[in-house]
Amino acid sequence: MTESDQGIRRASVFSPLSAFERQANISGMAAYKALCAEADSDYAGFWARLARENLAWHKPFTKTLNEDDAPFYKWF
Repeated sequence: MTESDQGIRRASVFSPLSAFERQANISGMAAYKALCAEADSDYAGFWARLARENLAWHKPFTKTLNEDDAPFYKWF
């Protein structure tokens, strides 16, 4: 490293192996950005959808986010 390189961070992009990439839950940057947009527009609805789709509940939840005692939030 030269003196002029000190303190400079270089961004590197490493591509995953194709076998690993095929197993991904998010298919690419467009799908990632769509998830981010959904979460930004309705974060409680976003997490409720994911919880219903991916978790087994003994009793279905009726309220996603309880904000009554902020900043001590309760989810589900």
